[in-house]
Amino acid sequence: MSTKQRRVTLALKWHYLDNLSVEEIQERFEDEGIGSYARSTIRGYLNEEPADEVVEMIEQEHANTRLQIAEREERMYQRAREAESKALKDDPIVRVVPKTETVSNDRVDPLTWPAWEIVEPDDDDWPEWAEERDVIIRFLEDQTTSVHPGESYPLREVDGSPKYTKEFDGLRRDQPNLEGQSMARQEQSKHLQAKGDVLGVYKDRLEVEGSLETETSVGLDEDTKEIAREVLQKRYEQEGDDDN
Repeated sequence: MSTKQRRVTLALKWHYLDNLSVEEIQERFEDEGIGSYARSTIRGYLNEEPADEVVEMIEQEHANTRLQIAEREERMYQRAREAESKALKDDPIVRVVPKTETVSNDRVDPLTWPAWEIVEPDDDDWPEWAEERDVIIRFLEDQTTSVHPGESYPLREVDGSPKYTKEFDGLRRDQPNLEGQSMARQEQSKHLQAKGDVLGVYKDRLEVEGSLETETSVGLDEDTKEIAREVLQKRYEQEGDDDN
C-alpha cells in the first residue's frame, strides 16, 4: 500500500468508523506524526473509493448496527405484546329505573297517586329494550295509593307511561379495553415491520457520497430512523461546509 493510499484508508476509517470531522482527521494526522495536510486534501481523501479493508469494516459495523436495531425492535415488540395482554378496564354498569320525586315534608296531606307495581322480565309488559337488571314498573290505572311526605313516587310521561332514568349499578371488572388492545397490536405490527426492514431489505452495495449510506429498498419510518440514529451516533451526521 502506498503512503498516500495508507493516508486515504486512515482518513476513511476515522471518518466513517470514528465519525471524525475533517478538522479532527487533520489533527490526528499531526498527533500521530503522519504529517500536516490541508483540509481540502483530506476532503479529497474522503471522496476516494474506499479500500476493501475499509468496506469490510464498514459492512461489519452496518451488520452489527442492524442486529442492535433488530434486538431493540424485538424488545419493543414484546413490550407491546405485554401491553396488549394488560389492556383491561372497568366498565360501568348502568340500569334503567323509574324516575322519582319525593313528596315535600311541608305537605300536610298525603299525595294521591296512581298505584304501581314492579314488572317481572317474563311479564308480557316487559319492554323489548329492557335488560334483566332494569327496574320496570306499570301503573294500575284503576287503583290509587297515598304517598306520604318524605316518600318517593314514580313520575309519569305525558301519555301516562312511567318515566325512566339511568343510574350507576356497579362495575364490570377487567373488561377488554378494545381501543388499548388495538393500539398495542398496531405497535406490535410497527416493530415487527421495522425489524423485518432492518434484517431483510438491505442491499450489499455501499456508496460514499459525502456520507456513508446503506441502500434499502424499503424506507424506514421516522420512529425506526430515530432508533437508528441512537445506535449510529458515530455515523449518518452531515458535516457543514469546511474552510480550508
